[in-house]
Amino acid sequence: MTVKGMQRHKTVMEILAERKILTEEQLSQAAADTASSGKTAQQIIVDLKFLPKAQLLNILAEEWQIEKKDILEMDISAEIVKMIPEQLARRHLALPFARMENMVAFAMAHPRDLEVLDDLKLRTGLEVKSYLAMPHDILATLDAAYGKAGGALIKSITDEDDAAPKIEEWAMPKDSGLEFAKPESKSDIAKIDPAAPEVEKLVNAIIINAMSLKASDIHIEPIDDATGKNSKIQLRYRVDGILVPGFKIPWAYRNALAAKIKILANLNITERRIPQSGRIQLLNKGNPIEFRVEMLPTVYGEACVMRILDRRSVQVDIHKMGFLPVTLDKFLALFKGIGGKKNYGLVLVCGPTGSGKSTTLYAALNHVNRPDIKIVTAENPVEYNVDGLVQVPVNPDCKLGDDKKFDFALALRSFLRFDPDVIMVGEIRDEETAHIAMEAAMTGHLVFSTIHTNDATSALSRLTDMGLPEFLVAATVKAVLAQRLSRRLCPDCKKDRAPTAEEIAVFKKNEVELPADAKVFDAVGCDACKNTGFQGRLGLHELLVMTDEMRDYCVQGLTVDALRVAAVKQGMILISQDGLLKVLQGHTTIREVLGGTD
Repeated sequence: MTVKGMQRHKTVMEILAERKILTEEQLSQAAADTASSGKTAQQIIVDLKFLPKAQLLNILAEEWQIEKKDILEMDISAEIVKMIPEQLARRHLALPFARMENMVAFAMAHPRDLEVLDDLKLRTGLEVKSYLAMPHDILATLDAAYGKAGGALIKSITDEDDAAPKIEEWAMPKDSGLEFAKPESKSDIAKIDPAAPEVEKLVNAIIINAMSLKASDIHIEPIDDATGKNSKIQLRYRVDGILVPGFKIPWAYRNALAAKIKILANLNITERRIPQSGRIQLLNKGNPIEFRVEMLPTVYGEACVMRILDRRSVQVDIHKMGFLPVTLDKFLALFKGIGGKKNYGLVLVCGPTGSGKSTTLYAALNHVNRPDIKIVTAENPVEYNVDGLVQVPVNPDCKLGDDKKFDFALALRSFLRFDPDVIMVGEIRDEETAHIAMEAAMTGHLVFSTIHTNDATSALSRLTDMGLPEFLVAATVKAVLAQRLSRRLCPDCKKDRAPTAEEIAVFKKNEVELPADAKVFDAVGCDACKNTGFQGRLGLHELLVMTDEMRDYCVQGLTVDALRVAAVKQGMILISQDGLLKVLQGHTTIREVLGGTD
């Protein structure tokens, strides 16, 4: 795989072809013998006597700008050779041949491979200086040191290096079923051979732990101190909205770990000064899982956040997303009559980052998705691929000339000529995008989008703050759904009790009727919920439907508070009220609804 931002080294055959050192016939024969024999091109060329070994070594050293070594002419101590495990040396085609105080010299077939160099540095705990050598010479020296049986002294990773973290400490189950879904191949990451680089095993363990915890995000952050005694790589998982600590990662792995993640995400591993975004694809027992990767430079090195994008989360039945029946009925009524331009308008979903807006949108799209309806989406990035949807990845960094860029606004302009019935735009961020979304809504399309506001009525104010006139907002907005997420009580261990006086006061303050025999529930903790008392998360919703009366209020330019009062009079249930009703149903706690876990 060629890493984005890096120059791929030319192969031996490419170098010899460009320099016209071998004839076409010789190159063809060498390529065929290499493919059929399993030997390296260097060995085949020397075996066929197309070039002397010394000449070939000189050519490659000059091309790759690296010092060379003829290790068969050197007296190398077997003790030095055995500084690293035999299987690792064979895998990397890397042979230690000299050691200084804080440095070890390696003869390598690929002396410019940064990932291999990082792994050797971690294995030895020393600086690594690389030299070019012929791969068959490296193997011959290893045979001499270990015996031609090849592997008599190979040990498991837990016995190779007592100073290195053990894979058992990373709790990677053998039957995890995880596979990286690369264009070139699909390798089972649960079946890594013992000689795989330590950092590769570490990344696998991090991912598998995340899956076992049902985490939504993985946070990896280097933290240093002046003395170096407390330097660490902080690993945390976001589980049910709460960050929980992961296993300990040695400080020495900080650069190699960042480089490995960037390679998997196809990012530039040489760039450490600017943020980068990428994606990793894998399979979990046949189920596709994707990771959205964000790399951020910090004063102590690169920090990483990996958002887990489980395709199953967008196939959730909207009836199973925790809506109150009255709210769900109003929400689904908005989608009746789609097709034939019978239903149009702008439906907004608002809430802070991580509040489940995208999941709700996808659930709504799944609900209306059928063969006679054309749905087109503009997303940055496309987080989930959904059958039946035409999904367009928006890229504002893509310059199109004349100061144009491929943003949401440009995508929406194209959609209007694409004959859709339903349009979904990832986010309304500016006046231009809002104008075009409203234009689409006014011309017979049902438009879904998100906007960052704290409640439903604030979304109307946010649109006018962007410069849109009140009459346009009133005419086009069909409804606004605001939502939050709270942790869901574990059904196996939750315990009911009578509410306290303080809790009764909370219900009264929020105008939620409290029956005389009402019960509230506490989180207890058990094995099923890993003693947290919670399993999964629950949506809290606030749905503002734009009736004729609400449109009149909007045109009048009423304040957010006044609009909220008017909406409540027309039956809107506030987020706090929605949450307290779900407390009475035994789904969550008052503390979760009010915010915070302290």
